[in-house]
Amino acid sequence: MIAYFPKPEFIPIAISKCMLNCKHCYGKFLRQMIFIDKPEKLLEFGKKFGGNGILISGGFDKNGKLINLEKMLPSIKKLKEKFYVAVHSGFVDKKMAEEIANACHIAFIDLPSANAIKNVIGLKARQEDYFINMDKLIEAGIKVSPHITLGLNFGKIEENEILDEIKNYNIEKLILNIAIPAVKTEFENVILDEGEVIKFIKEAKRKVKRLAIGCMRPRSIDEKIAKVVREIALPSKKILKFVIEKKRYCCGVAETEMKKFLIS
Repeated sequence: MIAYFPKPEFIPIAISKCMLNCKHCYGKFLRQMIFIDKPEKLLEFGKKFGGNGILISGGFDKNGKLINLEKMLPSIKKLKEKFYVAVHSGFVDKKMAEEIANACHIAFIDLPSANAIKNVIGLKARQEDYFINMDKLIEAGIKVSPHITLGLNFGKIEENEILDEIKNYNIEKLILNIAIPAVKTEFENVILDEGEVIKFIKEAKRKVKRLAIGCMRPRSIDEKIAKVVREIALPSKKILKFVIEKKRYCCGVAETEMKKFLIS
């Protein structure tokens, strides 16, 4: 098993706060990132940072666009010369997709179910819009690693339609996250059917070339996951004995490009 341990060498940075207030999160996950919302501050961070890569993320506006991204892109592009740069891009137009392709190495894209979009994220968007968004980024020439969060509609595993569609795309890797019962959110008491989760993961493994389990998931299911998947981020102590290789960066990156930035 390959395990990914991003921090402290691969750091997530939030360039904005969130307007969406999704019901599974309420902005809580952004608090785990370094907050930098000014271009000059980002460059200052880059001068001091001794790691190998960064994930640019943050909050999204009511249209699902990453707030502050356009202002930060010139600084992000400069950091690309020194670090591997991933971006959690949100919705983009053609021009923005091209600018992202120039400034970053890879884009991480969410692919939620139709019910999750409506009931949890609260966007006036269709599932099809997310695939169109991914098309724009791929056409702009940037690699993509889409992310599916299982059970994002209040614990219901209904992402199979996404899986059937994604097998037709040229992606770097599919990242599977699993909804967690985050405290003080509407997901606090959500319980997922672990059997359905494992069934989905097995199906994903069959349909896509490369698959990794992301860092957002209940660790209680790790032992079952370890029997199915070869790549996992931040494994629980119970499955460390199965790990044969440890990597100090994010599980969604393109390995060939990432090697250029690794610290010896």
